[in-house]
Amino acid sequence: MSLRLRICAVLGVFLAVNALFVIVLLWAYGVLLPGIAAGLVLLTQHGTAGADLLRLPVSWSTVGVLIAGFLVAQTYYGYQRVLSGTAPGDGTEHEVARVVRRLAMTADVPEPDVRVVDDDEPSCYTVGRLTDATIVVTTGLVDRLDADELEAVLAHELAHVKNRDVTLMTITTLFVEIADRAYHTALLARRAVFDRDQLSDQGRLAVDWFLPLVALTYVFVAPLLWLFPTIADWATRTLSHAREYAADAAAARITGKPLALATALTTLSESTATPETDLRVGKMRALCVVPADPVTGRDTTSVPAPAEPSDAERRRDQIAGWLEGRSPSATDDGSGTHPPVERRVRRLQEIAAELEGST
Repeated sequence: MSLRLRICAVLGVFLAVNALFVIVLLWAYGVLLPGIAAGLVLLTQHGTAGADLLRLPVSWSTVGVLIAGFLVAQTYYGYQRVLSGTAPGDGTEHEVARVVRRLAMTADVPEPDVRVVDDDEPSCYTVGRLTDATIVVTTGLVDRLDADELEAVLAHELAHVKNRDVTLMTITTLFVEIADRAYHTALLARRAVFDRDQLSDQGRLAVDWFLPLVALTYVFVAPLLWLFPTIADWATRTLSHAREYAADAAAARITGKPLALATALTTLSESTATPETDLRVGKMRALCVVPADPVTGRDTTSVPAPAEPSDAERRRDQIAGWLEGRSPSATDDGSGTHPPVERRVRRLQEIAAELEGST
């Protein structure tokens, strides 16, 4: 199956899961639970019970509107949520913004906003809606990469903008969290019995005042919701892997320096601790160039100038080894939000060979 066809298939699954999630919630709280409650009342009073459970509480046109609204809300909320901790700077242009402007002109992409956050953690990610995007870079990233590597990483993020990945991944990563929270909330009754001390104030209030609803939700709704986090997690990982490969290839061709991106990826993977939690806990890690928590904070205009790193000789040896056919060391098995760096570097090696052969 081609990459494009695979992406379309996964997108179809994702949209179907979103629609089914809305329908299940409508049916569970609009038909199933009220029907069970009414049936119990009739059973105790008249000795018989009957309920029409094979219906929805609203029309199909209303369901369509609710599904569309659910997707729009994910897009808006996801964008605002990721950038909520990042304060705009004073508008002074810096080297990172100039590099992004030049690359945007080369790639024929509307120039995105650029925010440089004063943080030692090497991180770079993009969020936005369609081509209305913002690239967030930390000073730690600029410190660790040389000029070519920084350019390659920024080109990778611009490729995400051009491919509309910023909208896609913002929605998908947020839905993983929504589905997981919905399932976790449905298990409130079990937590109230086995681990009441760990309940939040809202959880205790729900148990104290709405115990019948909490119990019915656990018995009848939780089994309907348990599969959604797993399916959403799979769809997000699959999309993220495909989009990272596509963005790597586009960045390599925009800059003409695929091995600069390769050395940047290995440097960042070595500098970033491997997340110990899965995507449903990590939430927005799929947006970053390598799997890491997106960093937010106040913008800075004191951006270090990209320069030759202190370990430049080691990196030159690393590239020479790749060109001689040695494989990069593996960093993960690809079960997380991003493909293994080893696999990404090998693909970039292939692109470098293609570009070398075409000259």
